[in-house]
Amino acid sequence: MASGNLTHLNGLRVFTVAATHLNFALAAKELNVSPSAVSHQIRTLEEHLGSRLFLRQPKQLQLTQEGEHLYQRLTGPFREIETVIGQIRHQTGTHQVNLICRPFFSSFWLAGRLQGFWATHPRISLNLIHQNSFSPHDFERADLAVVWGKAPPAHVTAMPLVAAGLSPILHVSLAGRLGVPHTPAALKGYPLLHEDSRLGWTEWFEHAGAPNAEGSPAYLIDDTNVRYRSMCNGQGVMLGSAALLRPQIESGELIQPFDIVLSQYRYWLVLPQGRRLSSRCEQLVDWLRHEAAQSARTPVAAGPNGG
Repeated sequence: MASGNLTHLNGLRVFTVAATHLNFALAAKELNVSPSAVSHQIRTLEEHLGSRLFLRQPKQLQLTQEGEHLYQRLTGPFREIETVIGQIRHQTGTHQVNLICRPFFSSFWLAGRLQGFWATHPRISLNLIHQNSFSPHDFERADLAVVWGKAPPAHVTAMPLVAAGLSPILHVSLAGRLGVPHTPAALKGYPLLHEDSRLGWTEWFEHAGAPNAEGSPAYLIDDTNVRYRSMCNGQGVMLGSAALLRPQIESGELIQPFDIVLSQYRYWLVLPQGRRLSSRCEQLVDWLRHEAAQSARTPVAAGPNGG
């Protein structure tokens, strides 16, 4: 390959991510850049190649014949590069383990247990990398990750860690003003705190048999920690995991009015495929799984309108 082509390696990586999603916004989220930066990289690469790689339709992208050919050629080599880089890092690394996890999980499940890990593993330095999104590309700078969703991402080795089903949670101060809702439909009279869309609440209402119930007003807050603080300030009802908020529910600070739960959501411990874990990583995996098993043995008390 001519040396001039090497200047476009980053553009080729951006292209593979965009081609995987067929969506510049999703590619930007995975790469932690703006959609305009993705569009610029693709446009620069197309100008260099002298060929269009995407057909830009009004509602979606499609690969051109040249784009499909390039995508098929690039995915394997980029995956091999990530694997080799990871292997070299782990062979020459220190006693540090780099763990990616969501900030809310770290705040409400992991942080309170870390003292026990440090007491039993004093020679392992744990570096927590907090982010809400994840892709296998993140294993270039991390050893392990804890992700959230109905299913783990593709192209990783995954194991279920903590069941994190979603149900409505409200602060006692809001219940003091508006009362505790007695039916799912009653939530129509409560302000609802949404993530970055209304899909979570829509899914819960359908599961609860009240598909037309919508709170008014509705607030969209994409950060779970901020959404939690808003709920604690009595500003609305959020969909939260009782498994993570058990102490606050049992103390009476928070109320889980229903035991109607979107139970398919959970936290997953994910490992890179094709990479042999170091001893320190294996110790962290074993500790996380042990702690998760211990926490699962303590049930959360049902809400006043459960059943």
